[in-house]
Amino acid sequence: MEQNVTGSGIGKSTVAFAALLAALAATSLYNYLLFHTFAELVAAAIAIAVFTVAWNARTMRENSYLLVTGTGLLFVAGLGLIHTLAYDGMGVFAGYDANLPTQLWIASRYLLAGTLLAAPILLRRNPAPRQVFAAFAGVAGALLISIFVVPVFPDCYVEGTGLTPFKIWSEYVIAALLAVGAVAVYRLREIFSPRVAAHLTAAIVVLIASELAFTLYISVYGPANMIGHLLMVLAYGLIYLGFVETGIRQPYALVFAGLKNSEERLRREKDRLGQYLDIAGALFVVIDRGGRVSLINRRASEVLGYPADAAVGEVWIERFIPPEERERTATLFSGLLDGEIGPAEYMQAPVLTADGSERIIAWHTTVLRDETGAVCGTLSSGEDITERQRAEEALRQANAKLNLLSGITRHDILNRITVARAYIDFAAEDSTDPVIRAHLERARAAVGEIQKQVEFSRDYQDMGVAAPVWQRPADLIRESARDLALPADVRVRADLGDLEIYADPMVKKVFFNLIDNAVRHGGKVTEVRFSCVRSGPDLTIVCEDDGNGIPEGEKEAIFRETYKRRYGHGLFLVAGILGITGMTIRETGVFGEGARFEVRVVNGGWRGEEEQGP
Repeated sequence: MEQNVTGSGIGKSTVAFAALLAALAATSLYNYLLFHTFAELVAAAIAIAVFTVAWNARTMRENSYLLVTGTGLLFVAGLGLIHTLAYDGMGVFAGYDANLPTQLWIASRYLLAGTLLAAPILLRRNPAPRQVFAAFAGVAGALLISIFVVPVFPDCYVEGTGLTPFKIWSEYVIAALLAVGAVAVYRLREIFSPRVAAHLTAAIVVLIASELAFTLYISVYGPANMIGHLLMVLAYGLIYLGFVETGIRQPYALVFAGLKNSEERLRREKDRLGQYLDIAGALFVVIDRGGRVSLINRRASEVLGYPADAAVGEVWIERFIPPEERERTATLFSGLLDGEIGPAEYMQAPVLTADGSERIIAWHTTVLRDETGAVCGTLSSGEDITERQRAEEALRQANAKLNLLSGITRHDILNRITVARAYIDFAAEDSTDPVIRAHLERARAAVGEIQKQVEFSRDYQDMGVAAPVWQRPADLIRESARDLALPADVRVRADLGDLEIYADPMVKKVFFNLIDNAVRHGGKVTEVRFSCVRSGPDLTIVCEDDGNGIPEGEKEAIFRETYKRRYGHGLFLVAGILGITGMTIRETGVFGEGARFEVRVVNGGWRGEEEQGP
């Protein structure tokens, strides 16, 4: 309806301007001087009206086009009024001929063309209103000084001859500048409503036609001069319809054009954000400071079983949290709002669905702040882990049963091994036959290998069962050396300071096996030393001994399960334990000079110790 009212008002104004143009044309037949005065006054009145709208809207604009245009038109109107008073026959400026009003006219046209060209250039720069006003005042003052005080402005009209080449070429230059301004308006038409952009473009086109008409007259009272003024009034009328009529009847189309476009962009961004949130597989819930839901995405709506519009506005804790969890959840929510709990706090909590069932959600929550920095609510992203938890629980129960079964079986096998060893020992004591005793020794060795395999299965089963923890290698190394009951001539050193590593609880077996292997298979080892060195962001723990070392062709094979089974699975187990938390091990020693094992601990998996020399 507002658009209809606006269209009706503009239609009436169009009719009024048409009548005005007809009246002006008729006035020229009676008295050309009267026609000229009325025409210039109408143009000046419209220019002042545009300036009034622009200046009063200066604090509400998002672009400076209206401000620059309105301010420039004010000074164009000032020059035009002086031009009117100086017109031939008015008798206001004694001693001047028709050249003076023509000079003032050209000066005002240059200022008008410059205004319509500068406005789009300054569109995004938003100059201060007072600076714009001062700039136009300076330009207008300089033009008046060049005409009246220091007469350097070129002649534009010569009595008896007519227009000078400067005046004619100036009109062409002004028309060209106006054409550039029209192109600029068309390219920037999105900042205005279609009606305003159309009126403004049409006004500039009519102004170009007006300027071309002013290149044709010989007498200042001639028909070409009259047509030029009528076209000028028509152009100002179009400016009035675009800037004043529309700006008053439908202000958002002009004064708030940028705001309207910003609101449209904001709406599109909001819709796009809503689409992203709906596409996301995670749950998103925004809760205001009062504890009410202010936003919920499609996934959260599906999990809760409520339409989004039904969930928004509900008190989250009362509607969607099981009774037994409400007090804890309320405490966490208050802690977030008061800053007692840090942002991005992670927790698992049940939610109550529409059918009365519960789902387990893993939440990451952060606080939201308003423009002043005050906390205004929370944003939570969550993942439904109900099925995963059920599967994990089922897996834990299955593993517990398997561990129980394997533990019972292993216990029974070890008991049988003990019995078998006893009978082998009894048989060896009763037999003097060397062949039989040799067979019994082989049987005893086979039983020993079976026992090692069974014990290894126990260690391998326990690997990765418990969650990794921070541990001090220096303490683990001392405990391992004590458990091994090493020979008196073997020394174990740990130059690791307060170093801690994030590893499986079984990581002690890593150091135990490294020391045990060095003593068992290293030859005449007298020292096993542990140290660490930084490797960029990572850390390398080094284990060195002064034994025989590892042959070059076996440096990788020693970590395989199938390597020299008669020596057990120690290093294979070491590599597996380290791999649980991303650590790796390799052997880099020189054969004949001792073994050197390097355990690489990735960044984030170590703390507490600066670089130590190996």
